[in-house]
Amino acid sequence: MIKKLLSGLLVGLACATSVAQIPSFDGVGRLDVASWNVEWLGSSSNGPSNEATQMNNVTKLINDTKIDVIGLCEVSSASAWSELLSKCPQYSGSISTWDQTQKTAVLFKKSEFKLAYSKHILSDYSYDFASGRLPLEVGLVPLNNKYAFDTLRIWVLHLKANTGSSSQKVEAYNRRYSASMVLKSYIQKLGTEKAGLILGDWNDDFDVSILSGYATPFANWTKDTQFLVSTLSLSKAKQKSTVSYTEMIDHIVALPALKPHCMGDSVLVINPSSWISSYGSTTSDHYPVFARFHVEKNFNYVESIENVERKVFCNDKGLICLNGFDLSKIERMEQYDLKGKLIKSASGSFDQFEMDQSFVVLKIYLDGNVYTYKLLK
Repeated sequence: MIKKLLSGLLVGLACATSVAQIPSFDGVGRLDVASWNVEWLGSSSNGPSNEATQMNNVTKLINDTKIDVIGLCEVSSASAWSELLSKCPQYSGSISTWDQTQKTAVLFKKSEFKLAYSKHILSDYSYDFASGRLPLEVGLVPLNNKYAFDTLRIWVLHLKANTGSSSQKVEAYNRRYSASMVLKSYIQKLGTEKAGLILGDWNDDFDVSILSGYATPFANWTKDTQFLVSTLSLSKAKQKSTVSYTEMIDHIVALPALKPHCMGDSVLVINPSSWISSYGSTTSDHYPVFARFHVEKNFNYVESIENVERKVFCNDKGLICLNGFDLSKIERMEQYDLKGKLIKSASGSFDQFEMDQSFVVLKIYLDGNVYTYKLLK
């Protein structure tokens, strides 16, 4: 039964550069999200020179990957936005309405969500947000009563770029810092029960700043353990989210209510270079970044007592779902009750390993290690 739940869980997630066909990231019972700067989409004087080719590549990647929610940056004309929606019939969306040409937007699957509202926030801090690129806040209501939240809030950012002279770069850094502070203050006022994600081009990194010699301007997020910077793992692994530079500047941050549900080994940079010819010059100078969340209503998160990325989920039908484990290498699994008494043990084959109703603690033995989990009731 575990194998049935695991089937397809991570299929296609490791960016398979050896295949020419764009893989689907579609999945049942999971929320798949991405952030993607599409580099002046719709501008004839900036970005890729062939607008038709760029639009075809962008819409093909969106349609083929089938990601549930995508935050976009740099949609740069009303006609391009309309064309994108017409060529992506599975999706609806909302786009920012500020004066700057480069707009942010949210795409979402019509089969999964309906739009509750869309607005700009923090207008008093317009200068900090790149002189008018205010955060776009979108509320999405899940359809079919399948998700464990009533409204999913999405914020899309496009913060001030690290450009200009040395003094201008310092000023841009300070604006990113200030924008980050006021955004976090705004979101914290919503409380810890709201489900939400911050997507976008932050134009800086979360481990250290791209401005040489400076700490990250976003330490207020990384030091607050209620939030999850899902892409921080990519930063620490020295991955990059742009074609020409070496740092992660596109990020996905989860609010406290979604933090436990992030499937850590799903977070990645999608590099379409093997699927789209001359990707950097024809499509975008940024790569999409991706994360997956297990948010099916009937699933409870099982918290790791150790600090490990492998996660466990269990549902109210008595099935255990493992994320990040190779079932063939698991030596033994044990379940314990609240008092620490062993109530079930199995080894060798885990096709039929179901949880006991009094299950509180799960121990998984693998490669000489013991991974211990407790059920969050």
